[in-house]
Parts: sequence; structure tokens; C-alpha cells
Amino acid sequence: MPAVRNRPASISADFTGVEERRGQRVHVPPGDYIVEVKDYEVKHKKDDETRLYISWRLYIISPEANKGKGPIYYNTSLVPESLWNLRNFLEDMGVKVPKSKVDVPLAKIIGKTLGVTLEDEEYNNVTRSQVASTFNKNDLGATEADEETTTTEEATAAVTSDDDEDMEELDLDGL
Repeated sequence: MPAVRNRPASISADFTGVEERRGQRVHVPPGDYIVEVKDYEVKHKKDDETRLYISWRLYIISPEANKGKGPIYYNTSLVPESLWNLRNFLEDMGVKVPKSKVDVPLAKIIGKTLGVTLEDEEYNNVTRSQVASTFNKNDLGATEADEETTTTEEATAAVTSDDDEDMEELDLDGL
């Protein structure tokens, strides 16, 4: 008996509010951007299921000319010798990370923002943007002279109560 195929002549689909997407990755000019964490997925290396990593999906929110472009993927490994990268990523979002074992509430990272430096990467003859480094978004545009003249008190005063609330919301210290 031949296989029965489900091949209707048409289907109904509502595309209202569906985001625009093309391709797997985007390309923007190399430089510094403010991005928002929109999603993540915990994965493992294809050849080793014990080597876990988090694949973050970032979207540009500043500058305005590139707002909404993404996804830009950024991976943070969960192997002990590479956890420094995840710690830096969290700290660049203003999250206080204790020097102890913690449960990281990944779902609460969604919507957080940070700065990234993007560079060009060529893959299969396609140029796309890749995260070269991350930084606290408040450091965007800071110069070495600014950093030298900023006192500890000024830096402390620059932290807003909203930033403090965001840090407490993740509550990494208490875990």
C-alpha cells in the first residue's frame, strides 16, 4: 500500500506581528554596540555531550541605525576552565557574581543589556558579525583619560538604584 501523504492544497497562517528574519546571522559594521539578550539555549559539543555551553541570542538596541538587527550569537562554555567567560558576560550586564558555586537563573538574563564589540567573520564566503568582546554598556565611549580621572566615589555614584535592583533580582549571592 502506498504511503499516505498529508498534502493539503492550502493552509491558513496569520503573519500578524511575526518578526522579520532572514538567514542565520547578521552583518553590521565592526564596532561597539549595545545589545539585549533575547534568548538562549544550553547545548553540548557535537562530539562530546559532557562539554556544555550556552548559546546566547543577542539583538542590537543601539545605535539606532542598527536597532533590532540580530540574532548575533555568543557562546559561553560551562566547562570549569572557561567559566571566566560566563562570569565576565554576567558582570558586564551588572550582575554580581560571587566566588562560589551558584545556580544561575538563566531565564532572568533575558532582557538584560550589555555592550559588545563586533568584528567581521567570514564563513562559507559569507561575512557576518561576531562578538569579539563584551563590556558594561555604561563604558561605551569612555576614554582612557575618563577612566583615569574617575574616582571610586564617582564610579559608585554612577550605579543607579535600578542597576542595584537588577543585581538583587538575580540573587546570585544567596545561592
